[in-house]
Amino acid sequence: MRGTSYIRTFPAPVAASLALMAMSVVEKGLILITSPLYTRLLTQSEFGAVSVFISWQTLLGVVAMFCLHGGVFNNGMLDYEEDRDRYSWSLLVLSNIITLICFFALLALRPFLRTWFNLGLPLVCLMFAMFFTQPAFNFWMARQRFEYKYKLLAAVVIGSAFLSPLAAVACILAFPGHRVYARLFGGESVLICVYCAYYFYLGKKAGWKVKFSYWKQAFLFNLPLIPHYLSGYALNSADRIMIANFAGDSAAARYSVAYTVALAATVVWNAINASLIPYTYEKCRKGDYAAIYNITNPIVLIYACLCGGLILIVPELIMIMAPSSYYEGIFLVPPIVGGVFFMSLYSVFANVVYYYRRPRYVMYASVSAATLNVILNYIFIPRFGYMAAAYTTLFCYIVQAALDYLALKKVTKASVCNMRLLLAFCAAMVAVSLFSGTLYHHNLLRYSLIAFSVLAALLMRHRIVGAILAVRESN
Repeated sequence: MRGTSYIRTFPAPVAASLALMAMSVVEKGLILITSPLYTRLLTQSEFGAVSVFISWQTLLGVVAMFCLHGGVFNNGMLDYEEDRDRYSWSLLVLSNIITLICFFALLALRPFLRTWFNLGLPLVCLMFAMFFTQPAFNFWMARQRFEYKYKLLAAVVIGSAFLSPLAAVACILAFPGHRVYARLFGGESVLICVYCAYYFYLGKKAGWKVKFSYWKQAFLFNLPLIPHYLSGYALNSADRIMIANFAGDSAAARYSVAYTVALAATVVWNAINASLIPYTYEKCRKGDYAAIYNITNPIVLIYACLCGGLILIVPELIMIMAPSSYYEGIFLVPPIVGGVFFMSLYSVFANVVYYYRRPRYVMYASVSAATLNVILNYIFIPRFGYMAAAYTTLFCYIVQAALDYLALKKVTKASVCNMRLLLAFCAAMVAVSLFSGTLYHHNLLRYSLIAFSVLAALLMRHRIVGAILAVRESN
């Protein structure tokens, strides 16, 4: 109660930002908590098959749902303030039409895509049922965010995040002979029911009336952004699909568990970046680039130390996350976490580029990095095994960060970051990513480093808290 009353003292945008950040942390935290259940209830091959389904769902969803709940929807909330209900419903119908076109196109092409796309027809139908209904919830959620209505949104998201894995586990126990289907249909059916409720809610609010003039504007706005969205997800998801095809579902399962461990670092950075974005925009508006790198440098250093600390405790995390058969995956985590660190640099650079409304430069970087990742995986996974995917991803995130920095220089024509210092952080993180795996054979040295890191964090706690509060207080 005290925490809730404390949040109420903030302005609506700040209160909503804090609440939604906490919601995101809880939602992603549940993924970390439930993964140990799935790795023990499913075989490695079954867990890998589930991971491949989710990867395909992530990739195909970009095209099949057309990402209409993003920037174009927020623009519509501003441009059509008096007609938000019909705007939401019109975009939902447009999304459904695109989904149906993609569904029938995929059915026609399935015989020619079996080498790469080997999901059974029931799973394809489940996936597209999600694509058909999920946009309704996405639009409602985006409108709640836009209007700073976070209470019901947080309750629904966190409630669904609890119920979905509970239903999945119950179905796995009830149908042990069909565990992959039980896991997916059990977990996704709960979400589909939630999405359907909002589907009919949006339709009823709009009187089931579509305004076709909204379609052209939304379609043309999002069409050039689809490659950017697709490449961003491809950099995260293509690895597991290619590993499953080249090395089997068991290898994809070990890679997926390693990626889930690295998710902890992603959750932390997303929380940091949520506060960094408004600070960056405010300083860009004033042309105060020195203030940006005075804040970002210590924050990036703190984040690099957190990533390094996560890498040091990987063996213990893997033992919690999965049975001993997954233990080989510990050597995947350092390069994956290194890639997550360079993804944070992409955010630091891209935040400024987005402020100046030059998203095409970010798109060029993400498409180039994703394309390079697929090519390198195609070359190195068959030759060196599935572990090569972690190192190709690290390299591609480095490339993406470098390209985004060049975009930053082109857009601002000024020094926004202290690159000498950032390059030192980057060199240290690359070294940690490449060589820290050797520490997993020397526990005494590793535990000594952990103790030293904890002691250093305690001694520097005031500087760490000060860097974070400086961003908070500037928003």
